[in-house]
Amino acid sequence: MVMKVVPEVYDQLPDNPVEMLLIAFGSQESIAAFCAVTPQAVWNWKDRGVVPYVHVESLSNYSGVPTWMLCPKHFQKGEIDGDTGTFNEGNRQG
Repeated sequence: MVMKVVPEVYDQLPDNPVEMLLIAFGSQESIAAFCAVTPQAVWNWKDRGVVPYVHVESLSNYSGVPTWMLCPKHFQKGEIDGDTGTFNEGNRQG
């Protein structure tokens, strides 16, 4: 079971996006299973502090952690949709 992250706790989340997901998912194995990758791959993401772009939207939708927090290189805080940072062509960077 995944614990949804709510906007009221955004400022309490760790800086590393994978650590944010660990709060919601509970383990690297759970994240790996959700993304159909190995736990080692998730460990590598954590070590680099990067969530691969291809997984950001689905992880965000499932966990409640906004896209802009998981992948600030490609997403910015949503202007229309408040804090959700939901993907749309208008807020994709680079």
